[in-house]
Amino acid sequence: MKPNWSAAKIVGVYTTEQGRDLSGRDGFSLAFEALRGAAADAGIDVGEIDGISSTDTGWPVAGVAPGMQATFWATQLGRPIRWTAAGSGLLAIADAVMAIEYGLASTVAIVNGMTRPPAGGATAPWTRPNEEFTAWTGSYTTVQYGLVAQRYMHEFGDSALEAMAEAAATIRNYGHANPEAVYHGRGPFTAADVLASRPIASPLTLLMCSSVNDGGCAMIITSADRAKDTRRTPVTVLAAANQQPYAPYYEAPVLDAAADEGAFARETMKRAGLAHSDIDVVEFYDHFAIGVLMEYEMFGFCARGEAPYLVRSGAMRIDGRYPTCTDGGNLSFSHNGSPVLFRPIEAVRQLRGEVPDQCPGWARGEHSHTGACRAVRDPKVAFVSNPGPPTGGASFMVLTNKE
Repeated sequence: MKPNWSAAKIVGVYTTEQGRDLSGRDGFSLAFEALRGAAADAGIDVGEIDGISSTDTGWPVAGVAPGMQATFWATQLGRPIRWTAAGSGLLAIADAVMAIEYGLASTVAIVNGMTRPPAGGATAPWTRPNEEFTAWTGSYTTVQYGLVAQRYMHEFGDSALEAMAEAAATIRNYGHANPEAVYHGRGPFTAADVLASRPIASPLTLLMCSSVNDGGCAMIITSADRAKDTRRTPVTVLAAANQQPYAPYYEAPVLDAAADEGAFARETMKRAGLAHSDIDVVEFYDHFAIGVLMEYEMFGFCARGEAPYLVRSGAMRIDGRYPTCTDGGNLSFSHNGSPVLFRPIEAVRQLRGEVPDQCPGWARGEHSHTGACRAVRDPKVAFVSNPGPPTGGASFMVLTNKE
């Protein structure tokens, strides 16, 4: 049965402070702030929320089984929760829309809040072997992406390295211009700056890798009828799909698992009456710079091996064909350990025209749409991705501000 995506609307979004160290707070505190902020953004009382989808809000919370923190929300909200799920990314949005369509809930909050434990070490806790099932190899996440990048360069040439640097510089410059980003004001960056930054896992340099920080976010989804009386322009899901062809982390990363040339994305979009030519803004999950190149190919924006040419053409820039990761992405806006919900939140903000940046009149919606500006000109359709670990599959969603 085909889901009726128009049965529910995204009506509220919120992001807390994103900081390198918010250890004075815990993940649940950030998540609860985000939930209340998203409800206020929508003009919905928190008492209307009867569905919750959430990630675990710590690494971990002592004595709480993974996935069980959703049970806390009924107490916090002071009312029974009719529908719960674990997760906060695109699949959670799809599940929430279908829950509302079938009457399992009327208004769903998708929430996320993460702070890192005060543990030592040079790598983020979620990248270490005991977290990523790679203890038997001694590997960790960045090394696996380094292997993927090396293989990509072997197959498609050294121009891919220049494209990775260009992609990272473009995304980080969006973060430089975004007053809410962890890397705000730390640029501007050039591709040469990216290549000259400290090596991490060859060929990846520091500026090609995600930030490591704390923060929270939330989204409110409600029925189409209720959305008519909310504060903001409702945003509608037009299409969504998920593809998982390969066991990531458990097996060595390969490129072949993502090699269907974007067929599943094109087929899904075609069923919804969409084509890539309809896309105005792209919010990829930019875990590492190589991921951006592979996602252009995985989701059918170009053929396999052509992403370096697309990126070097300037397509990612604010006045390019596909402005990409316009808040600064995982590289520069925030990677709090589970940043999947940040991607659709930025898409919603672009579609609503609510984009803080360095343009003097941004608060009045006045943007130059060029240079250091990060607001896309009159966007109608946004493409959002939540790919998994190295070549392990992906989900995507297409959103619109049109009725």
